[in-house]
Amino acid sequence: MPQDWINIHTHRPGKGVNVVDPCLGNVIMPGEGSVYFSLGIHPMHIDEAAEEKLSEIERAAAEGRIVAVGEAGLDRNVAAPMEVQLELFERQAEMAGRYELPLIIHGVRAIPELITACKKCRSHEKWIMHGFNNRREILEDLLRHGFYISAGRHVMNEESQVYRLLPEIPADRLLIETDNSDFTIGEIYGQVARRRGIAVEELQHIVRMNFDRLFKW
Repeated sequence: MPQDWINIHTHRPGKGVNVVDPCLGNVIMPGEGSVYFSLGIHPMHIDEAAEEKLSEIERAAAEGRIVAVGEAGLDRNVAAPMEVQLELFERQAEMAGRYELPLIIHGVRAIPELITACKKCRSHEKWIMHGFNNRREILEDLLRHGFYISAGRHVMNEESQVYRLLPEIPADRLLIETDNSDFTIGEIYGQVARRRGIAVEELQHIVRMNFDRLFKW
């Protein structure tokens, strides 16, 4: 059944349920599968139009045109000053809390700051660290603060940190994505299932349960 494939964050939708971030430009709709949208300001795309973009996210959330805010976050490798990134991220986190939407988070070399910023927003636990590929200590810190962990293209590299840590991610915190990779959602599910020692069908059930808990429309 195509709906068994849930892709929590992608720029290139395919089979199953796709939560699409259009920040990279025109989205090519898949021949099969369903598409829902998230909207956010990626730290790489911060510019003079930031206020206009925030207003558009607000309108989209109020009108029910998006199912999540993001991807938004903090990244020490981009040009925008960290104080600017922090302000925009906190405003998006607050907006996600106000509309009870999941927040899809991009984080590079700024996890403590992200956690602190998220704790400032309205009380909810719909924070998703997308494309996780970090140390065990970071994973434990994110889980302790209620984050969901989305595994993506890095799991295809058996030397990656996320591949090694896949068995340690609690089932009730695990999500799957393709982001902008060439891997299909089926390939990533297959790799995650093998590493966790379970059937793909069981993994699909796990992700579906988590998806239903996070996304309501």
